[in-house]
Amino acid sequence: MKNRIPTLLATALLVATGASTVLAADEAANKSAAAAPAGPSEAIQKALDKRTKSIVDSLEGVGPALNADMFSAEFNKQATPDQVQQAMKQLRDTVGSCKLAGRINSPAPNASAYLLDCQKAYVPLEIGVEDKAPNKIQSLFFRASFWRLSGQ
Repeated sequence: MKNRIPTLLATALLVATGASTVLAADEAANKSAAAAPAGPSEAIQKALDKRTKSIVDSLEGVGPALNADMFSAEFNKQATPDQVQQAMKQLRDTVGSCKLAGRINSPAPNASAYLLDCQKAYVPLEIGVEDKAPNKIQSLFFRASFWRLSGQ
């Protein structure tokens, strides 16, 4: 049951636009790898880092609460900030307190992946933002956890 909860949370938080963004980014990366620099621009990466910090702060119960202004209109059609907050509470109850461990470079122009170092597990987090300021969150996905070995 421990392994199923984060997977279910991840599925609940995946937004249709996020899936198409990832697929489109993969196709674009394959077609034009040499034509343009891979990954988010510096401005988009700063927006991704800022939005990720707000998600992690919310997960930990510090900082401002999630609100609809943080998310794109399409995201808000799929899930309310309260639903996201509730799913994150369930995740935290399962994996314990978390901190941001690092960023994983991504070929997607407006998305990135991060690794959360939690008390009981490592949790990959993928986030995508709109191309234009204020770069609202358009996709949020918590992947299945990597559970720590006992004794660590």
